[in-house]
Amino acid sequence: MPKAKVLTTKDDNARVSPYSKSKPSKSTTSSKSNADKENADAKPSSKPKLSKAAADIQSQYSDFRDIPLEEFDDEVPCYDDASVVRRKLNKLLTDKQNIPGTNKKWTQAGMSKEMEVLESRMGAVECHRNSTGPSPRSLGTFLKKKGKMGGGDSPAYYWGYVLLEKLRIWEGGKKSKAREEAEIEFSGGLVREDPKNLGPVIVFKGGPTPYWEPHGRDSLYYRLHYLS
Repeated sequence: MPKAKVLTTKDDNARVSPYSKSKPSKSTTSSKSNADKENADAKPSSKPKLSKAAADIQSQYSDFRDIPLEEFDDEVPCYDDASVVRRKLNKLLTDKQNIPGTNKKWTQAGMSKEMEVLESRMGAVECHRNSTGPSPRSLGTFLKKKGKMGGGDSPAYYWGYVLLEKLRIWEGGKKSKAREEAEIEFSGGLVREDPKNLGPVIVFKGGPTPYWEPHGRDSLYYRLHYLS
């Protein structure tokens, strides 16, 4: 009698082979890697690199307020007009940067305080319309003025310029072309006055419209009006 054939099925063969290990799906792997990235420690932001000029000056002085400025007749000559000083002060306020050496942001109150510190260190100067020195009130009024020399007789103009000049040197900033030209045109600095506060102007019928121009502190105009 012939031998009976042993019937095999696909299911039987499948049972003989060892079960394959299950592999994680791609979606699981990618989600895990994303989670790792989110939980990874953030790299600390690097501080902006100082320029050579800034590094040199900051190695000499630990406080920007101690940086000496050139003087003319016992005052720091102002080579930026009032509108430029006003624009730069407003930029400090809107940029929300820290006052050098502190963790405090620039505010009008803090800015006024810095001007008061500079006055106490350098000595008071005469302001033609207000001799009380810098204050939050004078700063607020100055920042609202208009025109090239609007508020030019305010203590906030003078001490604002001094503050900005010390910060420029501290940060290694260069002088602008307009600033360099002003040093030549207005030797000794600008006369710190507001044309609206100079009193009445006599105008002859049919004559030219009066127009005030800034003057240098070494000019004949300055000597006649302020040193006589």
